[in-house]
Amino acid sequence: MRAIVTTFLIGLAGGGLFTLLHVPLSWMLGSMVSVFAFQKWTAIHLKWPPVLRDFGLVIVGYAIGRSFSMKTLIEIGTQLPSMLTMTLAVILISMILAYFTTKLTGINLPSTITGSIPGGLSQMVVLGEELKNIDLTVVTILQVVRLLSVIFVVPFLVFSPLLAGHAPSPAGGAGSAAALDWGIVLFLVIAGLSAFAAKKIHLPTAAMLGPIMAVGGLVIAGLDVPAMPGVLIILAQLCLGIYFSFMLDFSSAKGLSKFVPLSVITSLCLLVSCVGLSFILSKWHDISFLTAFISLAPGGMAEMAIVGQSVNADLSIITGYHLFRILFILFIIPFFLKWLFNSQLFEAKQH
Repeated sequence: MRAIVTTFLIGLAGGGLFTLLHVPLSWMLGSMVSVFAFQKWTAIHLKWPPVLRDFGLVIVGYAIGRSFSMKTLIEIGTQLPSMLTMTLAVILISMILAYFTTKLTGINLPSTITGSIPGGLSQMVVLGEELKNIDLTVVTILQVVRLLSVIFVVPFLVFSPLLAGHAPSPAGGAGSAAALDWGIVLFLVIAGLSAFAAKKIHLPTAAMLGPIMAVGGLVIAGLDVPAMPGVLIILAQLCLGIYFSFMLDFSSAKGLSKFVPLSVITSLCLLVSCVGLSFILSKWHDISFLTAFISLAPGGMAEMAIVGQSVNADLSIITGYHLFRILFILFIIPFFLKWLFNSQLFEAKQH
């Protein structure tokens, strides 16, 4: 327990410092950097159980669910063809970058492809275990580096003159003025129970998707769901930022640590490609360039939802695109990769 409290206080100090320095997403990035630094340069034992990460995801899911309405649900439905097109484009670009990574490093192509597709760390590592000739260390490094690169780069890019995102409120998002009352406690309990149920039926990103479905369903049904208090938004950023800091440990990578800089470069190339795709998407539909970019950015749904919330982007559209990509990669990509890696054409290119 002492290790958990110590970890939280270190994360809180880092978040406070980044807030004073006016860094975007200060509580998440600040806690992430401070906890990582303490782990790297001190002998202090730190700990952060998954249940606290899930608590942060429940809060994010609540905030996303509250942004839903029947109108946005219809809008998401009309954009399904665009979701498919953009998902395929991101996956294709990822595979091209994987090919160049293989050419420059000599690491086998199945490993770099599996590591480069933005399908989430846990999902792609599990998929890698099911495929043959996959180096799981390579998959882990590529997935973690891409996620962390996006977490650090996207907030600065969003608030840059290029995308002109509005500065966040001190609490980091909408609902900062809301008071913590019994109504919010009741809906948070509902969100927590829905997260538990979603885990039981093995939904992807269950701790967030459950509350999105439950709270969003209540909003669409006409219930007045209270706004999330700013203090809980800060707490969610801290919970997730501290969790991400534990992903920064590459000590198990051994000689492959030299491969990390190249992973960063390919991650940035994918991010730049998403900027171009976002421009096309914003022209296709009546959504802002900012919303389009956050919707297509190759990060996790929770991280991009926090970014979108901090600039008042359309959370329901952002969630729709990320959820579609997660489900597509979860259900379609495993069959595609198994077919691809076993095909004669692919084996010929390997030799």
